[in-house]
Amino acid sequence: MFILYNLFYLLLLPLIIIRDILTIDKNQLKTVTQKLGFKLGKSREDTIWLHGVSLGESKIVIPLAKKIAEQGIKVLVSSTTNTGRKEIENKLSNTSIETIPFPYDLGSIHKKIINQYQVKKIILFESEFWPNLINSSDDVKVISINTSLSDQSFERFKFFKNFSKLIFSRVNLFLAQTEETVERLKELGASDIKLLGNIKNNPENYSVDGELAESFANLIDDNAVKVVLGSSHEGEEEFFYEALKDLQDLKLIIAPRHPERINGIIETFEKRSVNCVKFSNLLEGENSNTNDIVIFDLTGELLNFYSVCDIAVVAGSIIFDRGHNFMEPTYAGTLSITGSKLENYKELKKRLCDSGVYETFSDSVELKNLVLKYLDQNARELKVKSQKIELEKISGTYDEVLAAINEL
Repeated sequence: MFILYNLFYLLLLPLIIIRDILTIDKNQLKTVTQKLGFKLGKSREDTIWLHGVSLGESKIVIPLAKKIAEQGIKVLVSSTTNTGRKEIENKLSNTSIETIPFPYDLGSIHKKIINQYQVKKIILFESEFWPNLINSSDDVKVISINTSLSDQSFERFKFFKNFSKLIFSRVNLFLAQTEETVERLKELGASDIKLLGNIKNNPENYSVDGELAESFANLIDDNAVKVVLGSSHEGEEEFFYEALKDLQDLKLIIAPRHPERINGIIETFEKRSVNCVKFSNLLEGENSNTNDIVIFDLTGELLNFYSVCDIAVVAGSIIFDRGHNFMEPTYAGTLSITGSKLENYKELKKRLCDSGVYETFSDSVELKNLVLKYLDQNARELKVKSQKIELEKISGTYDEVLAAINEL
């Protein structure tokens, strides 16, 4: 089965490289070269390699990488997406931790990186199960942390059950988010599994930069209730605006999930005679009219911006049906509500949404009524407090992760 997988991957590789050249936002040639295993560094010390696919995962991997490095261990960190790579490069640039783009899944490339960096342990985040990486060396321990398996991923792995068993049996330790994930891993042939909880819920991951947040606050009208749509996908911006446009004393802000969509969003609203202003332009001195929609376009700063808003409507769960981290605004001290389409957060939906701790909406009327409900500051503060208390109960800890890594 590995032979078929590799043949198929090699056939697709030219298209993957072309896609990367077209979509990588800077240093395209250098990044592709590194993804092919060239122009990489070396280490004379035993190294632990951490990988998180995107921006959200990178934000969790970074503090873990720092904690491992504090033990005197050499650390290598990789990420796949533009935003993820930018995050690890920015946050780890002044440390001893080295960063690389995640390589293409070819055994020869992985073995080269493992040898050059003397990698002894590979730590993969959530659902990153690259066959050739996992199978690259019997001398390397493979650990999956914050492990999760969506319904779609689980069905796909079950379809290739024998191949999946080869992969999952090769992982030395799983630190799973939920009981459901534990049972799914067992069915797929995994053996050493521990239930940890969701490390994404650890407050250590959510540190607001007070000085930066204050500078943000000074640019937004303090006399209005500030409602931000966070991590939105196509169609969700119009839904948000139509639901809330008639409410008085609101400042509407949109923070799209993918920055490359921003110009298209602005064009869509301008065709409807709705003015938009980019937040970066406000930073440069442009004024915002009362009725303008502010488009928050600063990558990696959404947590800081959540902290200066009154209500966060977390998207990716309105028209897009996977959901995004609806808990993040709570750590910034801001009331959080979310759409009801939370396919990637089923366990958390049961625990946090079905219980009413986090309120959800399915249509524009329900969204409007929730915002009306929380126009009152006291109501917002009480709700945020209850959300924080519940999150403390389900948080995984870095100490548990470190202990498990060190024991292996």
